[in-house]
Amino acid sequence: MAEDNPPEGFLRIDFDRGRPVTFNGHIGTLYAKRGTKGSRDEFVLGFRVHGHMCNPAGGLHGGMMMTVADLVGTMGGGTLTGLRKFLPTVSMTFDFVAPAQVGDWVEGRCEVVRQTRSLLFTNIYLTVGEEKILRASQVAKIPSGDGQAFGKARLDRGAEVAGKGATT
Repeated sequence: MAEDNPPEGFLRIDFDRGRPVTFNGHIGTLYAKRGTKGSRDEFVLGFRVHGHMCNPAGGLHGGMMMTVADLVGTMGGGTLTGLRKFLPTVSMTFDFVAPAQVGDWVEGRCEVVRQTRSLLFTNIYLTVGEEKILRASQVAKIPSGDGQAFGKARLDRGAEVAGKGATT
């Protein structure tokens, strides 16, 4: 399998932390980067497209794009609003704008549209370079009280050097 070579600043997301592998652990290695609060890069999720993520035509599979967009909406939206709990998805819509190919580095960002007491509304964009490949809209439930913790995912600080000096 080809190397991911994430851009500088991206850390591998460890979804399972030594526990039995969940769905997120099967889709491929995902990375996150945290930038300056209030900036476009406050939370960015990224991954390198591999063959097992593609459809028979050789493009990134729509199911993979939807899965990543879901994670960007809940993890990114939660980060942007300071919600440190699991946010289950209530509704999503997707527009597939352009294809991504094996070897492309895909990045996902979200913007918070609105937050109520019980719901979080986000828009999500997946891009390859500056080209948008997917646009999505998500509604996530904000659990009452403390809710379930943010989840088991954490950034793998041991892999921090993975992106230093790498180019895409």
